[in-house]
Amino acid sequence: MKKTLRCIKLILILLLFPAAISAQGLITGTVTQADTGDPLPGANIIVKGTSTGTTSDFDGNFTLNVDSFPVTIVISSVGFTTQEISVDSAQSINVALQEGLALDEVIITGNRSRPRTILDSPVPIDNIGVEELKNTGQPTVDKMLTYKVPSFNSTNQTISDATAHFDPADLRGLGPSRTLVLVNGKRKNQSALVYINDTPGKGEVGVDLKSIPAAAIERIEVLRDGASAQYGSDAIAGVINMILKKGVDMTAVNVRSGVTTEGDGFYYGADLNTSIDIGENGGYLNFTVGYYDQEETNRAGEPGGDGLFGVIFGDDDILNGTLPWLQENPDLGMTIGQPQIKKTDIFFNVGIPFKNGNGEFYTFGGLTYRKGKSFALYRAPYWIPDEFNLLHEAGTEYQGFQPTFETDIRDNNNTVGVKFIVEGFN
Repeated sequence: MKKTLRCIKLILILLLFPAAISAQGLITGTVTQADTGDPLPGANIIVKGTSTGTTSDFDGNFTLNVDSFPVTIVISSVGFTTQEISVDSAQSINVALQEGLALDEVIITGNRSRPRTILDSPVPIDNIGVEELKNTGQPTVDKMLTYKVPSFNSTNQTISDATAHFDPADLRGLGPSRTLVLVNGKRKNQSALVYINDTPGKGEVGVDLKSIPAAAIERIEVLRDGASAQYGSDAIAGVINMILKKGVDMTAVNVRSGVTTEGDGFYYGADLNTSIDIGENGGYLNFTVGYYDQEETNRAGEPGGDGLFGVIFGDDDILNGTLPWLQENPDLGMTIGQPQIKKTDIFFNVGIPFKNGNGEFYTFGGLTYRKGKSFALYRAPYWIPDEFNLLHEAGTEYQGFQPTFETDIRDNNNTVGVKFIVEGFN
């Protein structure tokens, strides 16, 4: 009896096994373009209603493993009409996809890329309009570029002597003296300050970007790659070309103001830009005048102890902050933040075409006058004592003193030239 039951089970297994085998299998095939017959790589082949699927290879071929039949497979590709095919058994199928609706426009959001002045350029060239710069909400051109141009850097350099009034700016972190700055395609003069502190560009001299008012600029072109073969060694990091406004349709007056969330650093500014026509051949005189006033900020922390002079003097009271003066002044008397600035700008841009249309006389430039005050390390009484009452009156408690760097900066520049055509060359 047991042998009979085993035989019956074996017969049933043998009968059902082919059915199970036939219930699953492989679907192979080729996906092509209906119009040309060319293979269509990267097409999606998915079992409808599931996540089971595959993609076609470079020759348009695919292999899809399914669990059971019949199935409906969906074949799709970007730019082509989706097809659905019912398959009853393991077999090879050929699919020809028809072209779908063409994409008229692709809009990308959340991208920092800028329109390129040369579309086929092998290096990145950013072309940024002045309105886009102003939309950053930053008060000066160097800070505007920091928020708009990848790899451009310019930050406040506090406790850095006079460097705090210039904020060294560079491209790709290669240093201020290796970033060429042009105005209307002509070299901008460098500042007279050598950055001697431990700031970006230590030992170098850079261009003072604060001396160029944003109101005078039409657009800025930034080449974010080396151009030393064309311009020289000062263009190793890249080139910044500021194009000044020419003729404008109307006079523009801008007034701006702001303050930090801490209530300090209040600033306000105003500028005017206008132009007049010169002659009847498209000549112009563009004129800009502006004023900017900025108060200092203070973001000094409260370390309590002085880790620098506590080690130098070998004094645990200074190091740990248990000295009475340090307990009364846990911020060590420091003022750390942006400096005070008062700035006045006058810029002009003139172009007078020749009557024969073969050239132009041009001149442009400006005058910037800037006064400011920044702060150095506070001279604490345990660091700079005053035993002979040179810094405080006798009978009073000596509290140390705060050195300041008070600047008087004049940045004047002027360019005059003639553009003309000789034998077809500009």
